[in-house]
Amino acid sequence: MSWCVVVLASRGFTRSGNLTAPMPRAFSLAMILGALLAARSAGADTLVHVPEGGGLTSFGVAVDVKKAVVAVSWALPNRRDGESIQFPIGLDASELPDDDGVQVEVIPIGQGRHIAHVRVGVRGSQDQAWEALLTGGPRGRTPLFAGRTGFGEGDPGERTGTAVQIAKGTASSYALVGTLREDLRICGQARTLLDPRAVYPDSLDLRPATVQRISAEERAGAVAIAAEDKGTAIDKPLATLLVASGSSVVASTGRELTDGDPATGWHEDRPGVGQGEFVTLAAPSRVPMTRVDIVLPPAAPGAGVPPKSFYLTTETQIFEVTLPDDAARKPGEVYEVAFPGAVATSCLSLVLNDAFARAATHPDVGLAEIVAYSEFDGPGATLDDVAKRLSGPRGDAAAQVLERAPAALGVVAATYEALDALGRARAIDVAASADKCEDAAPLLVRALCASGGVESEDVAGEAIRKAREKLERCPGAAPVLAEAVRGDASSRACLAPLLATLAPAGALVPLADAIAATPEADAKTRAVLRSAFGAALAAAPAGVFASLAGDAKRSAAARLEMFRAAEGRVTDVRIEADAALGELLRGTPAMRVRYLALEPLGHLARAGDPTALGWMLAMIAHDDQWPVRARALEFAAGLAPAEGAIVGALNDPEPRVREAALSALATGPTVSGSAARAASEILGHDDWPFVKVQAIAVLMNAPPAPPSVEALGAALEDPSARVRGAAIVALARAGAAASTWRTALRKKLDDKDEDADVRSAAASALGALCDRESAGRLTELARPLAGVAADEDAREVGLGAVVGLAALHPPDLKDRLAPLLAPSAPPAVRSAAAHAMAARTHCP
Repeated sequence: MSWCVVVLASRGFTRSGNLTAPMPRAFSLAMILGALLAARSAGADTLVHVPEGGGLTSFGVAVDVKKAVVAVSWALPNRRDGESIQFPIGLDASELPDDDGVQVEVIPIGQGRHIAHVRVGVRGSQDQAWEALLTGGPRGRTPLFAGRTGFGEGDPGERTGTAVQIAKGTASSYALVGTLREDLRICGQARTLLDPRAVYPDSLDLRPATVQRISAEERAGAVAIAAEDKGTAIDKPLATLLVASGSSVVASTGRELTDGDPATGWHEDRPGVGQGEFVTLAAPSRVPMTRVDIVLPPAAPGAGVPPKSFYLTTETQIFEVTLPDDAARKPGEVYEVAFPGAVATSCLSLVLNDAFARAATHPDVGLAEIVAYSEFDGPGATLDDVAKRLSGPRGDAAAQVLERAPAALGVVAATYEALDALGRARAIDVAASADKCEDAAPLLVRALCASGGVESEDVAGEAIRKAREKLERCPGAAPVLAEAVRGDASSRACLAPLLATLAPAGALVPLADAIAATPEADAKTRAVLRSAFGAALAAAPAGVFASLAGDAKRSAAARLEMFRAAEGRVTDVRIEADAALGELLRGTPAMRVRYLALEPLGHLARAGDPTALGWMLAMIAHDDQWPVRARALEFAAGLAPAEGAIVGALNDPEPRVREAALSALATGPTVSGSAARAASEILGHDDWPFVKVQAIAVLMNAPPAPPSVEALGAALEDPSARVRGAAIVALARAGAAASTWRTALRKKLDDKDEDADVRSAAASALGALCDRESAGRLTELARPLAGVAADEDAREVGLGAVVGLAALHPPDLKDRLAPLLAPSAPPAVRSAAAHAMAARTHCP
């Protein structure tokens, strides 16, 4: 248990606690000590004696952290006993601190009176506490103040709370209670007391008070500036550098000081001359201010009176500004406050100090305007001059000035091309700060499409990134983007995707116009435009597309590009698409037109459009260009009504067309018997290996009928290793139906002159066909994988053997694969063997 006993001299006590004169009103030192000892017997951790004064009874204060109480005890006149009352400490048990977290001090508040200030810190917090202001006697039965203090409510940056502040003086001090706002303070202060109430010594209660919030030490160190009379005309700055962000006056944010209207003004609303009341203003940190002008309140009822002196504070500096003695007789006058050196700050507070109207009962002290000027503000200075300096060493300051100048966008746009890369990035910062993003859109579009709109880590790429981010959040920029997509060929590929994302409903028409205006030779731009059109169409109402598709003023070729962009959505405009495509395909259209028309025709045919299907079948059978026939077969895949035309195309003289026909048959949901027979015929007689491989793909997906299996078996002797390998895979897939080909596959496996890929496929197939007689041979071929000397062909065949063994999965598989599972085997081999062990077999 720790003890702290403080005894201060007051009417009979010296500072050492020795008695120097008889105590008044029959009090004795023993009475007071008795009260203190009574508190001690209660187990108090901290004990303070507060001396009598002003006719009040001396009292003691004891804090018991363990019991979470504060005890106040006082002696009674002409009696040897006293009274005591306890107040709970309003903290949870987990928040109570150790003994060193408790502070008790005696505060002399004037007129010979004292109070006690108790602070119990919250464990783990540097800011929050439970605090109380206490007195003794009958008034002490209720605390003058007791409660939680510090920032306790709200989100970070916007927290609020209550605070107790002791403003110490030479003879007496002020005990103050007020509110806190994390977002409102005097610049340079960690926190500033708002709506202060002081303990008045005559009544010992809290009442509103006027308090100078800048300490005496800070005031003593302030730099003195005498304001100079400038007359009644205020210089117009290039930009508004100061914007009020809050004030100590509850009903005002202080914006009246920076609204540019001298007829409006800010004034305090406190007793006396309002000393300590303040307005805090935001300032551009990279723009040093050389001076500020202030405008006094006008000669109008309720306009307020001017201060005689005030302070300007930043995070690191304090200036005391004094107005001339005749300022009170010059309402509306402008005074210049010239700083001794340029001031760079993001925060500037104006704090009232003294006023001319001391005789008034309640003078409303304030100002009409405050205006700041930078190094750019000089005789004849223009925003053009500032914009040109975006590329120079003062470019950051120039950018912040332009960001705050209402007419800067046009100036920056006119200067943009003459700026270097860093200057352009700063120009985009200026544009991005515009209140209306649509006003900045023209400049942002220019920046976005610089270097093709490709972002990078250099300064130029930074400008593009900033422009894109601003435009992506600006729906109002859509008209500017649409106009650029229509009219600026060099920017179309850059802007089209953004337009489609930003305003899909309004993007279709300008994108369609841009597609029509882009030459066929510019295939890259047309591809980007089609992609953007398709993206916009996915989010746009169907009616817009129908209107475009049926617009006879647009050429059929232009509409074809829209149909290609729409992909599956072309079915939304089937009637319009049939008409436009029919117009294109009549007569003798160019090969390019026929080829490109097949994509929308394919979507329409799959949706059951007989007209589109007819055009496709005609092109499969009769088009004189094989790429068109092959493309038509690609889109016919899976269409049951087209199977006859597809099978017929197997007789096409062009091998790529036959391959496309076989691919269409192989990718269909089922392979019919006629298709399988045709594929078998192709496999036995076609001269082209790639056609035969595609025929094998058809047979692989067909039911394993004997004729198909025979055709696959015969293909084991095909001159092409690619065909032989594909046939082996197909036989393995056929399963039991191909079991008669096991012997042939064993021969392929043991044929050392055979291609390694074919031998590997044979090893896998023997396992798939459950050829248990091959287990030993497969083991022999697999085990060399455990060494590092096996050549590439041996590794290929060995891996196929591991796959075959995995399919067979004999009971002794682990023993067979033991060398491959050993730590000395290559990691890839160990992995393959482990997978083989984990595999399941379908073999009986």
